[in-house]
Amino acid sequence: MYFTQHLPWWLLFILINAVTLGIGLLDVSISNLSILYIVVINSIIMVLFAIWQYASGRHYEKELMKMNDIEDIESLPVPTTRYQRALQERLLRVRQSHNDRMDQESMKTKENMDEMTRWIHDMKMPMTTLKLLMDDVDGQRRVKLLNEWQRLEGMLNEMLYMKRLPNIQNDLYIETAELGPIIGRSIQKLRTLCMEKDIGFDITLSAPEVKTDVKWLSFILDQIITNSVKYTEDDEIEISSSMVDGAVSLTVEDHGRGIRPEDLPRIFESGFTSTSNHGDGQSTGMGLYLANQAAEAMHLDIDVQSEYGNGTKTTLTFAQQNAYHKVKTM
Repeated sequence: MYFTQHLPWWLLFILINAVTLGIGLLDVSISNLSILYIVVINSIIMVLFAIWQYASGRHYEKELMKMNDIEDIESLPVPTTRYQRALQERLLRVRQSHNDRMDQESMKTKENMDEMTRWIHDMKMPMTTLKLLMDDVDGQRRVKLLNEWQRLEGMLNEMLYMKRLPNIQNDLYIETAELGPIIGRSIQKLRTLCMEKDIGFDITLSAPEVKTDVKWLSFILDQIITNSVKYTEDDEIEISSSMVDGAVSLTVEDHGRGIRPEDLPRIFESGFTSTSNHGDGQSTGMGLYLANQAAEAMHLDIDVQSEYGNGTKTTLTFAQQNAYHKVKTM
């Protein structure tokens, strides 16, 4: 690296020595031995200077090449040459400019997020009013309105949790919670759709309690159970919990449409819907993505097994005590 960087200087030195030798050979009045002395002395001085320059700048350049981030400037050694000092000053100015831009973008993002959060909360009021108005509607029309209302509420919740997700570590509160009420609330939200599609639930909770964040677990279960209800007709959805190798395992199994084999590896991708019923405008492709991101932050493992045409089995495996202690102290 050093010799490549200073190659022009070495070429210039060789050229000067070659010219000196050429003059000595052409001018007979100059002793060849004197010319040889001059060339040797120049070479010794050049080599000694190169060794000193290499030794003085080697450590700084070595650390400079290790830099992967603009903030690593602080780890650089104290510059020893004028070039190193100028380079360090330039890097510091670049870092300051970078940080200023990041602060500006962060402020814009925060303002946008605050606006979106206010908008979501503002939407909650007309949503509540609409729900009350729908209570005065009877028959099939009310069922259709409730389905659309639930869909709209789900989309608003997705947006709200999407906003919270980047700061989920600050939002988590791990506590001992009963699974029954959490599952019950998720099912209650889908009561009208379940009645319309004649869907029942078989719930068996051998392990009734888990250590978790209730709010985020509710969101994850909402996504999983909603998908099961959406793609099931005239059947039961089985929900069970048990202890497996010292950890609580919660399973939601349906016998609905299932997932195509080529779709299964992609179900947690942002914005991915499915290749079957691709024209279904009701899917945003964000629910399972957000659920998986939240599960990773909570040290929850989500395993999905499915056979197209025969249903889907989704298993949540909760972290053990030591992993939850790590979540609390992050």
